[in-house]
Amino acid sequence: MQKLFEVKNDLFNISARIKSIDENYEIYFNGDTRRYELHHRAKKPTYQLTFPYTRLDKRALDYTLESAIKNRELILRKIKEHNAKAEKEMARKLFEKAMVEAQI
Repeated sequence: MQKLFEVKNDLFNISARIKSIDENYEIYFNGDTRRYELHHRAKKPTYQLTFPYTRLDKRALDYTLESAIKNRELILRKIKEHNAKAEKEMARKLFEKAMVEAQI
């Protein structure tokens, strides 16, 4: 059973700063997992992500900025670049393996 508690105020105003990125963002503390979660009230389901930190601090703000919907194009470009690099590396290794096997 999931116990979610909305975080409206915190010591460093992280929740308010995250709301300034998107007014539909809401921060919850999940009592079962003991982690903070980001939800977007305009989406169904509302869950967006779980912060990989045990405290709500500037890292959570940076993490939200990095993964924000507004940065979608940048994120997709990074994913495509990463995948292209990985594909190129796999092709190189396959070529090297074929060359070694051809010499045997």
